[in-house]
Amino acid sequence: MNKIKKIIISLLLTLFILTPILFFLIYPNYNDILLTINSFNNYSLSKETTIKILTQISPLKEKYADEVLGYTSIEESLKEHTIVLDRKILEELDTKLKVDTLNIEGNILQGESSLTMDKGFWHFPISKFPGEKGNVVIIGHRFMNIPPAKDTFFNLDKTEIGDEIIVKHQQGEYTYIVVDIKEVLPNDTTVIQDTDDYRLTLITCTPLWTSEKRLVVVAKLDKLYKKV
Repeated sequence: MNKIKKIIISLLLTLFILTPILFFLIYPNYNDILLTINSFNNYSLSKETTIKILTQISPLKEKYADEVLGYTSIEESLKEHTIVLDRKILEELDTKLKVDTLNIEGNILQGESSLTMDKGFWHFPISKFPGEKGNVVIIGHRFMNIPPAKDTFFNLDKTEIGDEIIVKHQQGEYTYIVVDIKEVLPNDTTVIQDTDDYRLTLITCTPLWTSEKRLVVVAKLDKLYKKV
């Protein structure tokens, strides 16, 4: 009986010591591991790991000026317009954005200023609604939240041509196919202008931890993909 107790105590002590060690070994690579698992059925496992240990630690918001968090340029171009939202239709419909291959999922919110991004993905108020003809613009923070949180564009730089972006609400679901990925200057408002096709544009800051440029992902509505 004493021998069994000793074995049990030894096992418990071993687990007690190994658990924190395994945590610190696995957690820094959690994001890349999860993305690899999620993309296994669609892509080869040859994706290069670009996010290292230091990029797993999000800097404190108060240490950065507003411009670092992306409150300028494209986002602030609304100052030229008078925006009054009598209803927040997308929020009433519980509208969500989802990109399975990038572990991105969160609510699309409506607001009259870029401060809305502090709470979720922001529907640029002068852009079209999902499913409509024209340019649907969604802007989000890059590192306000970090993985394993999903309501962030932290992984948006890993987008590939052909990826599916799903916008879903209580009245329907729209699948957009990524057709273009580019970087533009922070004041390049051409990416938010309306278009003649059925388009979804996702925008965030890049490179990671900076607001030097804007990463722009352009996608087209799947059922019209070959026509527009």
